[in-house]
Amino acid sequence: MSNFQSINDEEIEQDELKEKLDLITIASAKNLDNMNDSIIINGAVNNTQNAQLDMTATSTLRTYAETTRSTVNGLTSLTNTHETEINALQSSPPLFTDCIKFTTDGTYNYTVTGGNSGSAIGNLVAISATSRRFILVRTDTYSTDITLANNDTTFTPSQSGVYLSFISGEFYDNSADLKQVTLSLYERVASDAIDVKQVARSSFVGSSTSNEFGRLENTMVVSLVAGREYWYDILGNANGGVINRGSALTNFTLIKINKSF
Repeated sequence: MSNFQSINDEEIEQDELKEKLDLITIASAKNLDNMNDSIIINGAVNNTQNAQLDMTATSTLRTYAETTRSTVNGLTSLTNTHETEINALQSSPPLFTDCIKFTTDGTYNYTVTGGNSGSAIGNLVAISATSRRFILVRTDTYSTDITLANNDTTFTPSQSGVYLSFISGEFYDNSADLKQVTLSLYERVASDAIDVKQVARSSFVGSSTSNEFGRLENTMVVSLVAGREYWYDILGNANGGVINRGSALTNFTLIKINKSF
C-alpha cells in the first residue's frame, strides 16, 4: 500500500486485500505472538526429522537401524553370521545329494555263474530256495545316470562313494508253514560271475505255522563302486511266502553321502 498512489489504485488494492482476508475464518481470538512461536518450533522439528530421514552417515535413525540389524534378541552380528553360513554351504556341499531309489515289478531266477534264466516271475509267485533278482523300477533323483541291465534286475552306478542304504520289504507268509527268507544287496566284484559279495541283508523267520506278515528291513552305510554291477536278491526256503510289490510296502533306496568318514 502506497501513500502516493491514486484513489482508484487504492480502491483496487483494498478490494484485493479484503478478498484475501475473507478467506480467513477466525472462530476465536488468536495471539499472533504465540502462533509465530509455534511456527518457529514446528519448523525446527521438521528440519530435524528431514535430516534423520535422509539417513546420512551421522543420523541417529541410521545408527539405530544398523545397531538393531546386527543385534536381534541378544544375537550379536546376526547378519554376518548367516552370511558366513551361506558362504560355507556354497563351498562345502550338504550331507546328502543324490538318491537312487527302486520299487519292484516281479523277479527273475538267476544262477551264480550266469545271468537271468527263464521268464519274469510275478511277485505273487511263492519264494523258493532258488535265488531271485528283483526287477527294478527307478523312482530316483540321481543327478548322473545309472545303468540297468539283465532285464532291469541289475544296476550300475556312475559315481563311486559312500551311500546310506535302506532295504524295506513286506513279506507275506501265505501258507501254514514256518518260513525263512533273506533279502540282500549284492555286488559283482569282478567280471567272474562267481566273484560276488553280500553288501547288506535282512532276514525274516516266521514265528508260527500260521499265515502272517513280516518286515524285511535293513539300514546301513555301504560303499558302491562306479562301473560295478549290483542287484537285490530274495532267497527263501521250500515253504514259500511272497514279497508284496506295492511301492509303499517294498522299496530300496541308496542316498549318496558327501561327507567323508
